[in-house]
Amino acid sequence: MKVSAQFKPVLLLFLATISFVNVSHAQQWERNRMKIELSLQDDKETTFSNLTTVSISFNKPSTAAAIDSLNQQVADSYNPCYIVITFDQLDIPLLRLFMKKNTTLNGQITVTDSYVKLPPRKIELKSVVMDGMNDNFVNDSETSYMNLSCKSLIIDGVILTGLNTISLK
Repeated sequence: MKVSAQFKPVLLLFLATISFVNVSHAQQWERNRMKIELSLQDDKETTFSNLTTVSISFNKPSTAAAIDSLNQQVADSYNPCYIVITFDQLDIPLLRLFMKKNTTLNGQITVTDSYVKLPPRKIELKSVVMDGMNDNFVNDSETSYMNLSCKSLIIDGVILTGLNTISLK
């Protein structure tokens, strides 16, 4: 089959467009590969939330703290575990749960690979509080962040805990 010179540029443009669309879809599918879910419970209810990203930081406290009443208060309020979670859209039920007064929250984050190439990850959170949040609107999209801290984390069975945190219950 002979293609005339007039249709060659149109055919090449069409093939380039199809290739671009295929690459774009592949990147979008790759974004949804990891499923990240947060579940938090207070005394009465459990709230579930789908996350876009999660970032965890742990700062090991100094063991050379002097024991007096002021240092004891600082040690009791110290949260060495920091978590930043991201949403495509602000999760209002989760925000409402964090805004309740006198509520101690415990929960977990589960990360699963839909391709089953990476092992699932389970992150348990003890005494979680929200330190801050940010909700961003840009043109036609929204991204929300929450900064959390907690007394201890258990990552796949490995306990990360701060000063004077003997009981993890």
